[in-house]
Amino acid sequence: MITPIREDFSLDIPSTKRLIDHLIDGEIDGIFILGTTGEASSLSLETKQELIRLSAARLDGTEIPLLVGIGDTSFEQSVALCTYAKQCGATAVVALAPYYFDLNEDEILDYFLNLADHCSLPLFLYNYPKSTHFNLPPKVISVLIQHPNIVGCKDSSGDPNYLKALVELAQKKESNFLIGPEEFLSEWVQKGFHGGVNGGSNLFPKLFKALSEALKQKDLEKINTYHQIVMKISKDIYALEGGSYSYLKGMKAAAASMGLCENKLVPPLKAGDENFYKTIEKKTVEIQKELDALL
Repeated sequence: MITPIREDFSLDIPSTKRLIDHLIDGEIDGIFILGTTGEASSLSLETKQELIRLSAARLDGTEIPLLVGIGDTSFEQSVALCTYAKQCGATAVVALAPYYFDLNEDEILDYFLNLADHCSLPLFLYNYPKSTHFNLPPKVISVLIQHPNIVGCKDSSGDPNYLKALVELAQKKESNFLIGPEEFLSEWVQKGFHGGVNGGSNLFPKLFKALSEALKQKDLEKINTYHQIVMKISKDIYALEGGSYSYLKGMKAAAASMGLCENKLVPPLKAGDENFYKTIEKKTVEIQKELDALL
């Protein structure tokens, strides 16, 4: 989930409620806050806690699980955020490896085993080498998912060779292997991943719900139809400008054009200008019309 913010970079509470309601109406299967798309690395502890409280309260009374990102360079901070998430009613937590120092396999293993021992909620591993600058080695993941409190792994590497290694683990272990980049969702769920964590659901939750159902039913015609729209979102919204955070700039602009939040990013990131916004708005309307004819 994106994090709606105001001009002063505080949490936009009305927009956050509106966004969560939009996701609920779209019948999504879960919400993951404080991930990469949520700009977690740029948010203050106070804002993170406020978002956790608000999200948990909004989902109270539903059966929708709330996953909370707790990745941090501080082990103590990750554990504390997990404890706070549990107090608020979260379902599980998700953690990157600490992303300042390069870590070897033994250090990665020890870190996550220690974190799992100290976490009061089920823990998902999160592999995102673009930010940490190293992959979680598959053989390390194979050991980690034997820990009773480690329940799965989200991968955002987009590396086919790495994904292939994880598919082999997914077929052997009773864990949840989830894919981040939605451009890879259809292919790799069919190859053995269990699902995806799709940022595009912020905009078009019904599309990803429909794609999920088509994948479960192995309806190849529907899978292909929905996948083509996913790729259109990628091309027209995520990749419009290019650059290291183009997808997030496009997603926030699209969400703003739909009335879900303001077109604001937290420093050091910068939102697109007015011309960018107008182009994204036009593309978003086109995609929504296509979806309305399908769903």
